[in-house]
Amino acid sequence: MTKPAPTAPPEGGNISLCTGSGALDLAVEAVTGLPTTVVAEKDPAAYRLLAARLPGARNLGDITAVDWPTLSGSLPRPAALTAGFPCQDISNAGPRGGIAGDRSGLWKTIAHAIRHLRPQLVFLENVAAIRSRGLDVVAADLAACGYDARWMCLRAGDPEVGACHRRDRWFAVAYPAAEDPYFPAGAQRGSAAPGQAQGGRARAHAGGRSGLLAAPDGRISLLPTPAAADGTGGPGISPKRKGGMNLRTAVTLLPTPAARDWKSAASNLLGTNSRPLNEVVVNLLPTPKASDGPHGGPNQRDRAGTYYLPGQAVRLDGRWVATNGTDYGPAIRRWEHVLGRPAPEPTEPGTKGNRRLSPAFVEWMMGADPGWVTSMDLGLSRSDQLKILGNGVVIHQAALAYSLLLGTRTGPYADSRDAA
Repeated sequence: MTKPAPTAPPEGGNISLCTGSGALDLAVEAVTGLPTTVVAEKDPAAYRLLAARLPGARNLGDITAVDWPTLSGSLPRPAALTAGFPCQDISNAGPRGGIAGDRSGLWKTIAHAIRHLRPQLVFLENVAAIRSRGLDVVAADLAACGYDARWMCLRAGDPEVGACHRRDRWFAVAYPAAEDPYFPAGAQRGSAAPGQAQGGRARAHAGGRSGLLAAPDGRISLLPTPAAADGTGGPGISPKRKGGMNLRTAVTLLPTPAARDWKSAASNLLGTNSRPLNEVVVNLLPTPKASDGPHGGPNQRDRAGTYYLPGQAVRLDGRWVATNGTDYGPAIRRWEHVLGRPAPEPTEPGTKGNRRLSPAFVEWMMGADPGWVTSMDLGLSRSDQLKILGNGVVIHQAALAYSLLLGTRTGPYADSRDAA
C-alpha cells in the first residue's frame, strides 16, 4: 500500500501563485491544514478580493516581475506552493497553442519560482488537455528542479465529487525526490479500483473514469457506468446495459462556468452542448415581457395554470427543465445534497428588464461559500465576479484529487461524497 506523503510542517505555510479567488488554496488547506501566507495576483478585481478574504497574506503581484532568488532568501522555506496556471493556450476552447503560448507560457516563471523557493510540496492545476499540450514540458521542468510528481485527471461532474457540471481538470502533486524516498510515484499502479479484481493491470482509483461509480459499501445508489457512447450518443435506454438508461440520461449536467460567461453569445463548450452557461440558465426561466399584465400573461403561467407576478422568475415545471427539454434536475439536486444548501436563483434582473446569469448561481456551482466572490462589500462588478469564478476551480474537486494523490481522504471537501 502506498504510504502517505510526509506531513509538511506549518512553518513557511503555503505560497500561492496565479491565485485568482483562492479556491485552489482553500482545497490545499482542507487537505494539508496549511494556511496561505503569500499570494500572487495582479488582476485588480482579484487583488481586491484577496485583500478582503486573505488579509494576512502578502500579495506579490505580477509573478514575472518578482526577483525569486532574492525573495527566497527573505522567506522561510514554504511548506507548499500552489499554482493553477493559465490554461487559455492549452484548453480545447482556446487557440490550442500549447504551454508555450503567451498566457500558458507563464508556467516557466512558476518553474523558476519552484527552483528557488524549494517548497516541500507543489500543487498544480490545469485543464485535462495539458496531457497532450504541455505535460511533457511540466514533467521535464520539475525533474530539472529535482522534483518527482504524480498526477491525475478528475471531473467535477464525476459522482465522487457530485458537481452539476463536468469541468475536466488535471491535478498534480510534486515533491523533492531526494527528500521523500518512501513516496514512490508508481506505487498505486497495481492498486485495484472499486469493482476491479486485483491484478497487474488493475487501474488506480483516479476519480471515477471507469469501474463502479459508488461508495464500496453500497450506501448510495449506483449511476450507470460511463461508456464510450456517452460522448456521442444521445439520451436513451439500452437493454444491453445492466444499468438500463445511459449515463447521459441519468444525469444531464450544466455547462461549466467560464470566465467569458459575462459576455453574450460566447460558447464555452464543444460538442453536443455548445451553448454557454449564461444562455442555458436564462432559458431555464421564462423571459418577462412588457405585455405581461397584472393577471399574468403566457410567460407567467406554469403548466398547472398557476399565475405569477410580472417579472417574477419561474423555473419551468419547477424541476429545472430547460425550454429545449433538457432536465438538469438530477444534477442540481445532487450538488445541493453535497453542499448542504439549495441552489440560488440562476438568473437575476438585467439592466434592460431582461434576465441574465446570476454570479451567485455560478458561485454555488463552483462550490464556494456564499458571498466569497459575490458579496456586495467587495464592490466587484458582475463581469469581474463571473471572470474570477469562471477562472477558478471547484474546491471539492481539487481537494478530492489532492487527497487521492497524497494517499489521504481527510478534510471537509475530500469526504463529502463518503458521507452521502
